[in-house]
Amino acid sequence: MKLGVIVSPAAGWSYPEISELARSAEQSGFGSFWVSDHFFGGTGGTPDRNCLEAWTLLAALARDTTKIRLGVLVAAVQYRNPALQAKMAASVDHISGGRLEFGVGAGWKEEEYRAYGYDFPPPGDRVDQLREGLEITRRLWQDDRATFHGKHYRIDDAVCAPKPTQRPRPPIWIGGAGPRVMRLAARYADGFDLGKHGAGGADLTAEEMAAAFRELDEAERTANRERPLQRSHWCASTLDGDAKVLVDKIRAYAGAGLDQYVCAFPREGAAEMVARSREELIPAFS
Repeated sequence: MKLGVIVSPAAGWSYPEISELARSAEQSGFGSFWVSDHFFGGTGGTPDRNCLEAWTLLAALARDTTKIRLGVLVAAVQYRNPALQAKMAASVDHISGGRLEFGVGAGWKEEEYRAYGYDFPPPGDRVDQLREGLEITRRLWQDDRATFHGKHYRIDDAVCAPKPTQRPRPPIWIGGAGPRVMRLAARYADGFDLGKHGAGGADLTAEEMAAAFRELDEAERTANRERPLQRSHWCASTLDGDAKVLVDKIRAYAGAGLDQYVCAFPREGAAEMVARSREELIPAFS
């Protein structure tokens, strides 16, 4: 079981706070540190908390850390031209010395799209945009010059230089829950982050997670994958009281097929919980 930490949402955090949390996560033995891709906190289209932009934040963290892997979980494909985002990701991979995890999804927060002037098409169209964005990203990372003409995006003889440091490419994570997104992950990605929760936003039970992963298994069989997707899930987490509660939850998820658990600690107390993880959480999965 791989363990990570996510700041989700990044709203309400200052950069020094996030940077210190990332360095602490690195020192405590977490394998990865993730940020979310949102433009403002709160709901109803009205910002109520400061919120740092994801890719510039990741570039800064790449300089402030040395070992921990870094990613956006997950970037909405429509927020940035996919070719530009592929170039940005390649740059962060270089800045970090090859520590980028590339997470991308079809997007969901309609009020954010509207506030920033982005179209918010129906779910099927957003998944189509994700597919085209993945095709563009992979071509730019592997081809000297890449051309792609799709319904939503196009590139002509485009160059991404330098290529990412990692070979054959940075790991690609697709986040979501539906069968179409699972099929895209099976075709294009290295990992799938299950963006699903139980009734009323409750934690998934191990049985609910296992059921979702059976759908993913079917998508993998249909795609004739040679290697199974890595499976990830981020979840509200706490080390208040006995750490055994969190350890047992993660172990149950491991039994359901999870490979990576990403802790979303509450902002108030996150620094303490990350530090405590070195003795109370990390050793349970080492």
